[in-house]
Amino acid sequence: MMNINNASELLNTLLSQTDRKSEKKVYNCFIRALSSLEKRDLTENQSRLIQEKLSSLNLKTTTENQKKYYKQKLSEFKAFLKNEFSFTTEKYYTELGMIYGMSLGTGIGLSIGTAISPSLGISIGLSIGIGVGMLLGMMYGARKDAEAKRQGRVI
Repeated sequence: MMNINNASELLNTLLSQTDRKSEKKVYNCFIRALSSLEKRDLTENQSRLIQEKLSSLNLKTTTENQKKYYKQKLSEFKAFLKNEFSFTTEKYYTELGMIYGMSLGTGIGLSIGTAISPSLGISIGLSIGIGVGMLLGMMYGARKDAEAKRQGRVI
């Protein structure tokens, strides 16, 4: 069974063996998440669940596209931490809020823009809608991130 230390050692080894900046970024992100978990006061059950998940990720597998493989495994691991323990990464809600804000802003901006002027209003409404939506989404996300940090759920 793979524990947090074994996974960190494996990822550090992979990090030292690669020259690609994009691969290093994925490994570093994975290592940061693992070291943050290591510093936490996890219960016996939480530690066991994390070890089982790390084992099921098959991190020792070698593939042609290492970056893609480990990026997928990192996403899977983060989703597991979010669903199982409500742990989130830094700026998780800010990024999510920005995405939703831009989506909503696009729709609202197009609606308002076409109502104002069908030719010029679309581009103006779209740009204003996206900007305002993104801003509101980021503000909401930042507030949720601060709340998660206060509750000690950020890894």
